[in-house]
Amino acid sequence: MDTEEVWEKNILAAIVNINQLIQQNPSCYEIDISMQLTIIWKNLIINGFDLEYEQVEKLKSHRMKQMLNWIHTHYAKKILLDDIARAGQLSRSECCRYFKRILKKTPLNYVTDYRIQKSLILLQQIESNVTDVAYEVGFNSTSYFIAQFRRSMNMTPLAYKKYKNSY
Repeated sequence: MDTEEVWEKNILAAIVNINQLIQQNPSCYEIDISMQLTIIWKNLIINGFDLEYEQVEKLKSHRMKQMLNWIHTHYAKKILLDDIARAGQLSRSECCRYFKRILKKTPLNYVTDYRIQKSLILLQQIESNVTDVAYEVGFNSTSYFIAQFRRSMNMTPLAYKKYKNSY
């Protein structure tokens, strides 16, 4: 095989070296073979041979970012699983699998947790009240907000507000 590219020559040289190591069988030759294989992989990756796995992971990462960006933009409104899935161009079930695999929670649990995180900032404002904060971050029930807040923060929103404003 006749080649012009330096990286291709590096790969061929590494293959020749591996062959010689196998023939000669010197001590610790397995480590030397490993190093030659690393040279081959490095040259393939650097010179534009995208691994199929890498492309798939890039797409999954891009879709996840699209869904999270959509949630972060629309968290204060009513959010349905269909909306999140549509943002990532996925089916509802595939959307759930992405969230479970990557974030270890369901999409709607992520939305709830994100809303609670947003509420923490609002609750620190002296003039805020729990009901207004609940609706402002997208909860449509104050009692549900309080229950979810308690589950997440181990205290009620009012206790958190008093605690933060006591400083």
